[in-house]
Amino acid sequence: MKKIFGIICLVLLSWHGMMAQDKSHYSEWMVASEMQRTTHPYNLNFSSYSPQWSYQVGIELDAMLDVYLTYKNSSVLNYLKEYPAKMIASDGKITGYSYDAFNLDNVRPAHFLLRYYQLLPAEKEKKALGTLFQQLENQPRTTNGVWWHKAIYANQVWLDGVFMGMPFYTLAAPVLRPGQETDYYDDAVNQMTTTDEKTYDETTDLWKHAWSEASIFWADPVTGKSQHTWGRALGWYAMALVEVLDALPENYARRQEILAVFQHVMASVVNYQDHESGVWYDVMDVDDSRNYLEATCSSMFAYCLLKGARMGYLDATYQRAGLEAYRGIVKEFVKKNSNGTISLTKCCEVSGLGPESNPRRDGSFEYYISENVRQ
Repeated sequence: MKKIFGIICLVLLSWHGMMAQDKSHYSEWMVASEMQRTTHPYNLNFSSYSPQWSYQVGIELDAMLDVYLTYKNSSVLNYLKEYPAKMIASDGKITGYSYDAFNLDNVRPAHFLLRYYQLLPAEKEKKALGTLFQQLENQPRTTNGVWWHKAIYANQVWLDGVFMGMPFYTLAAPVLRPGQETDYYDDAVNQMTTTDEKTYDETTDLWKHAWSEASIFWADPVTGKSQHTWGRALGWYAMALVEVLDALPENYARRQEILAVFQHVMASVVNYQDHESGVWYDVMDVDDSRNYLEATCSSMFAYCLLKGARMGYLDATYQRAGLEAYRGIVKEFVKKNSNGTISLTKCCEVSGLGPESNPRRDGSFEYYISENVRQ
């Protein structure tokens, strides 16, 4: 599934303003561009009216917070402050959030909210974080213990959902459940390694978009796997792994299990990097002239390669691949607009699987390339 807007801010942390005309770093330039395009942060998922509690907004604000923490521009912090001020009431109730939907997507803004709370503590944010963490504690699971993607996607595990829930789960455990965090870390490792096993395809050395424990039209009747490797889904998974590594203590006994999966994923990703452009195709396991170089998965992989090398999770060869990808992103996808802003182009707008009422989303190559491409 999924749209993504914030990841480019994470990737472009070392080039060309906090005002769009300044252009001293690309990450700042992108943040300034987004602030100029979208007056209020709660509309960052292209909604022009009602405030949105959504993963799209949460991811972009997470990236903007990284840019603020790096360059300390107060206008960015003021922009970030508007989201919890608008979306969270004094009693911690979240506008537009439904606990009973058990939707992992709606947990993702909590990762930003927790980091924001650690910077500017307030009781109402802590109450909201408690609600979101409780959802994960009670999230329905497959029989092998992995969270369903949503209540309406019963028995289904999507790579997307790992990113939506797991980094917050591990980051928040010592804050919200002090003294019990190892139990949550163990649960996270169990879920992520099980997901790895259930979605991995030995033939391509890639991971399928999703796996279903129950029969569903998009899943292989024997393996339960979806048909293809959608680039953004694998990007979600790679970023989930690196963010969980960030959250797990160095002395945690099972940290190496996550590191091993991350290293495997990134080795495969590099093997699928387009040598001419330095970036990646929308559907990674299909060689077809209709396939296209896609900006969001390319940004995600560049982020994971460069951060993985910087943190010591990956060796220096991956830094070279990440720099090649970075240059490719700037060349292939970054558009300089006449009003002084920049945009990320060639983004798959959304892709998903099902539900039964939407048979068009069958996980075929034809389906993936039929979705809109936007900036």
